[in-house]
Amino acid sequence: MPEGLKERLKSPLITTPLLVIFVITAMQLSKYALKTLDSDTNVFVAVGIVQLATLALPCMAYYLLKGRRLEENMYLLPRGGTHALFIIFAALLFISGMLLIKFFYFVNGGEVASLVNFYEDFSGTAEGASHIEIILSLIVIPAFCEEFFFRGIVFSEYRKYGTANAVVISALCFAMLHTSLENMVIYLFTGLLLGFVTAVTRSIIPSILLHLLSNTLSIYASDAFLRVTVVKNGAFFIGFVLVMLTGISLLLLLSRTETILFSYSERPPVDVIPPKSRKNAFRVFLSPTFLLLVIAFVSVSILRK
Repeated sequence: MPEGLKERLKSPLITTPLLVIFVITAMQLSKYALKTLDSDTNVFVAVGIVQLATLALPCMAYYLLKGRRLEENMYLLPRGGTHALFIIFAALLFISGMLLIKFFYFVNGGEVASLVNFYEDFSGTAEGASHIEIILSLIVIPAFCEEFFFRGIVFSEYRKYGTANAVVISALCFAMLHTSLENMVIYLFTGLLLGFVTAVTRSIIPSILLHLLSNTLSIYASDAFLRVTVVKNGAFFIGFVLVMLTGISLLLLLSRTETILFSYSERPPVDVIPPKSRKNAFRVFLSPTFLLLVIAFVSVSILRK
């Protein structure tokens, strides 16, 4: 095989969407495997093992197949300070923005969408489960595995084509992995925010913390709260409050982002600045394997109905 062709086939534009397709397929098959479990099997332990097998192991295999070398280094460790205030503002934006999206679902007559774990329909019916089992299988393991996958592998592979492209493509892959057309807006919003936080802090630790918050709210904070609040106080009032909270949170986050980026300009954390995303957007979003990923997502989402 010509050396040039071999290098093109190793490009993340080819390999990364194929990895996502493989994981989507593995997760769908794992649901069928979970249905065959014996009634005495601890479903929470099984769900935790399945998530490690379908998310963590493919990441490790991909990393080894790439010769332990991604296109960009993974942001595994905190850099340039804790960015505690930035993370707090990001959490406020996540909570208010999520409630605002759910509010629009509700007032338009649809079901209030929930950002739930991919396997919650199996574990949600289990009786006698301890809080430790729920926290590990539905909150901790998916948060670590998904962030290692999307903000670790996918984001790092695409960053050579521009940081904005890496944020968007990792968010799209995150949303498509959950194979839910109904909840696509919620997953996309979450993915974009987590990718933005990773890009600014240059670490996946803050995105893991926010993902833990997201999963915790999904499991323990009922969407009935929003329904009751709207019915009791009126849609216009609640909508106005949520818009204001989301807007203020966004302004606070952008203001803190500006401060962090100014500090980076004084003490650059990298030697090479990534290229502009605009000139690579066509290659990133119209690559054959990414289009194949979109087709796979739409097909699986339709078949699940």
